[in-house]
Amino acid sequence: MAKRPGAGGVILLAVILGLVTAYLIWNYLRKLDEQSRKNWEPVVWAVVDVKARTMLGREMVELRPTPPELIAPDAVKDIKEIDGARAVRDIKAKEQVRRSDLSRSNEVVSLAYVVPPGMRAISIAAGEVQSVGTAVKPNDEVDIIATYVDPVNRAETTKTILQRVPVLAVNRGQTDPSGKEGATTSMTLLVRPEQGELLTAADRQATLRVSLRPLGDTNIIESTGVTVRDIRGGTIEAPVVTPAGPAQTPIKLIRVQPEQRDTITIIRGTQPQEVNTK
Repeated sequence: MAKRPGAGGVILLAVILGLVTAYLIWNYLRKLDEQSRKNWEPVVWAVVDVKARTMLGREMVELRPTPPELIAPDAVKDIKEIDGARAVRDIKAKEQVRRSDLSRSNEVVSLAYVVPPGMRAISIAAGEVQSVGTAVKPNDEVDIIATYVDPVNRAETTKTILQRVPVLAVNRGQTDPSGKEGATTSMTLLVRPEQGELLTAADRQATLRVSLRPLGDTNIIESTGVTVRDIRGGTIEAPVVTPAGPAQTPIKLIRVQPEQRDTITIIRGTQPQEVNTK
C-alpha cells in the first residue's frame, strides 16, 4: 500500500511543535520560579538531630532559602544567632531553628537546661558575712566551710567540706555574671547528689561560710579541720581539780572466815549442854 504523500512531514512538524511547546512551558515555569525565589528568605535549618541542652555549632545547621509562606514566625534567619546558644528542646533534622528553641548563658529559661546529667542544683542562704560580702557571682567557684560540734569528742570543729563548687545563680535566679549585684540572699550551687546530702545536713547542724576561689585555681587542699586546740597554739590546759578535804586512807575489805568449832550447844528446857562433834 503506497504512503500518502506528506505524511512524514506532518509527523515531524508535530514533533517539532511539541518540543517547542514543552520548552516554552519549561522556560515560563523557570522564570516564574526565579521570580518567586526573589522573595524567598534565608532561614536556619537543622541538618542533624539536636538534643535539648546541647550547645549548637554551625556544623549542625545550614542557611537555606525558604518561601515566605513556609517560614515560622520566630525562625532564626542569621546563622550567627546560634553562636553560643543552647537548645531548649529537641530539634529534629530538616526542621527550622526558632529563637524560642535557643537560650544563652545570660538568658536561661530554666536552670534545668544547664545542669549536666548526674549533677544537681541546690541553694543555700547567703549574707554579707557568709558569702564574702556580695562578691560571689554566677560562674564563680567557691569552697564551703562548716563549723560544727564533733559527735565523737564533742569539740567544736571547723572544716572545709566541699571545694571547687560552681555557682549557677545568685539571689532570685540571677545567672548573668555581669550583673552589678552578687549574692545577698541566696546562692545556687552545682553539686553531685551525695554532695547535696552533705550540704543539706551541714546546713541544718552547722554554721556555713563560703570562701571565694581565685580564677583558674584548681588545687584541692586536704584538711582535717581545726578545733580550739589549734586556735590556742596546739595545747589545752588540763583543768586543776582541788580535793574537797584531806586525803583519805584507802580501806581494804578482807573477808573473815567463820571460826571452826568442835562442839555444839544443845538446850534442853533451860539447861544448855555442850556436845562434842568429833
